[in-house]
Amino acid sequence: MASHVFMVFFCLILNVLTLFPYITDAASCESNGPNSPAYNPSGTQAILTVNNFGPDGDGGDPSECDGNYHPLPQRVVALSTGWYNGGSRCGQMIRITARNGRTGVAKVVDECDSTQGCDKAHANQSPCKTNIVDASETVWNDLGLNTDDGEVPVTWTMA
Repeated sequence: MASHVFMVFFCLILNVLTLFPYITDAASCESNGPNSPAYNPSGTQAILTVNNFGPDGDGGDPSECDGNYHPLPQRVVALSTGWYNGGSRCGQMIRITARNGRTGVAKVVDECDSTQGCDKAHANQSPCKTNIVDASETVWNDLGLNTDDGEVPVTWTMA
């Protein structure tokens, strides 16, 4: 009887340890909502993140705008769901300004989905925050920024 109780207890503990990462990450898979901060033609505050839009990159599926991958050295971005606005900015150029005063221009090719994530189409990443400009490494280099910083405040406008 004691060995049976031990086995049940052992299996219960094993199940909890196996499921723990999924339980703790569940909140990070929740939607951040479809609305981004209002676009300001004089400069919209955002957080710049880095993404590899190539076929072996961390961006998941091909870009929403054209169904293609965009490997380096292309200057491309994905905008949070609200700014992406159902694809209305696809193919358009935006100007990004870093706090160091440097600017760069990049083409909108994708949505940084703030409503869905944690699946194959999103490379198992959490949904984006609602204020993200997700840029290729080339854009970061143009701005004189270090991709190891991960997230940096910027402003952006339509170019």
